[in-house]
Amino acid sequence: MSNTIIKGSVDAEERRNLLKSINSAFQAFQVSLTLLLGPRVAAPYLCYFLFQMILLAAYLAGNSGPLAHFWALPVGGVSPEHLGHYPAHLLLLQPILGRIEIFLEIVLKCIFHGATVYLVTRAIRRSKPSLPRAFSAAGRRYPRLLVVSIISSLAVYAAVFLGVWLSSGKVGWAGYALLGGGIVAGLSIQSLFVYAIPLVMIDDVSAPSALASGISLSLKTYTKTLLIVALPFMLTVPTILLDIKAEMIALELSPDFMIYNHVASRVMELVSTYLITASATVIFLARKVDRPAGTSLDID
Repeated sequence: MSNTIIKGSVDAEERRNLLKSINSAFQAFQVSLTLLLGPRVAAPYLCYFLFQMILLAAYLAGNSGPLAHFWALPVGGVSPEHLGHYPAHLLLLQPILGRIEIFLEIVLKCIFHGATVYLVTRAIRRSKPSLPRAFSAAGRRYPRLLVVSIISSLAVYAAVFLGVWLSSGKVGWAGYALLGGGIVAGLSIQSLFVYAIPLVMIDDVSAPSALASGISLSLKTYTKTLLIVALPFMLTVPTILLDIKAEMIALELSPDFMIYNHVASRVMELVSTYLITASATVIFLARKVDRPAGTSLDID
C-alpha cells in the first residue's frame, strides 16, 4: 500500500479520543450520503436489490413443478411437493432464499461492491461516473474480489454461526448474550476486511496484499472503522428481530407477512451495505496523497 499516507499522529489521537473517532466516522457518513445526490453512485446496489426481487418473484411463481426440486435443495428434510402447498412455501421463504443469498453474497455481490467503490472514487475525484465502466473495472478484478469475499465472508459467518450454535438450547439472558457475542465478533471481524475491496479496486493490488494491508489499515483506524461498520448494521436490527419471530407473526397475521418482511430486510440491507462500502472508501481515499489525473486513483 505504497500510495497510502500513514497518519500516525492522527490515528493515535483518534484512538485516545473517542469523540474524534465518532466525528471522523460521521464525516464519512455525511460524504457518503452527499454522494447520493449523484444517483449513479448507488446504482450497483440498486441493481443487486432488483436481482434479489427477481429471485423472490421466481420463488413465488415457481414453488411447484420442476423448479420446486431446486428450491428444496437449500433446506434438508423438505419435499418439493410440500412447497406446492399454501402456506408452506411462504413459511419456508426465509430459510430457502436466505441460504441461496448467502452463496450469492460470497460469489456475486463482490462485483457490486467493487463497482460501488469505483463510482464513489470517481465521484470524490470529480470524474464522471460511468456504470458500465464500473462493472467492467470490477469484472476485470473479479478473481481477486472473489478471494477477498470468500475469506472475509467465511470469517464473519463463522463468528456469527458460532454465537448461534452456542446460544441454541439456552434460555433467557444467557442465550441472548451468546448470540449477541457472536454478532459483535462478526462485526469486529468485518471491520478488519472493510478496506480490502478499496485496495483491490483503487490500488489494484493482489488479494493477499489487499487482505494484509486492509487489516493493517483497519487496526490503525480501528475505532472509526468499527463505527462505520457497526452503526449502519443497527439499521438492520429491527428486521433481524422480525426475522427471528417472522414465522410466528405470519401464522398469527397472514402468511403473506413473510414476503413483506423479506422485502423490508433487503431494503435495510441495501442502505446499510451502501453506507459501509461508501464510508470505507471515503476514509481510504482521505489517506491517499492528492495526485493529478492519470494516477492509480483514476481507476478504469
